[in-house]
Amino acid sequence: MNEKLKSHFLSLYCMIVSDNEVSPSELEELYRIAHQFYGYSEEEINSTVLSQGTALYNPDTIEEKLQYLYELALIACADGIIKQEEIQLLKYYALEFGFKKENIDEIVEFLIANAKEKNEVNEVILKLYN
Repeated sequence: MNEKLKSHFLSLYCMIVSDNEVSPSELEELYRIAHQFYGYSEEEINSTVLSQGTALYNPDTIEEKLQYLYELALIACADGIIKQEEIQLLKYYALEFGFKKENIDEIVEFLIANAKEKNEVNEVILKLYN
């Protein structure tokens, strides 16, 4: 796995542990994302999460940034309980990815609303452009 994806999966794992609770449904969502979108197995993700020395990667394109943020929102919504720590982490990543501070709340609310409905990532990105 390249460093870019390793960083992304570590970020997704950070979302899982951000509320000091590791929910089985959040882990299942992590594994689903890994398999469905990237072709990685549960074992490969576990190995990645346990590895060391990976820095935060800032995605190159706006679409990639939105996909990464949306996947974080899917993890946050997986257990049906969205805690303040999860919202704060999502906002942190949005800022790190270069979104304007004044737009962060609206972006996060939009991503969470779509994640609750489990909309497809491509559909969510298209909605943002319209």
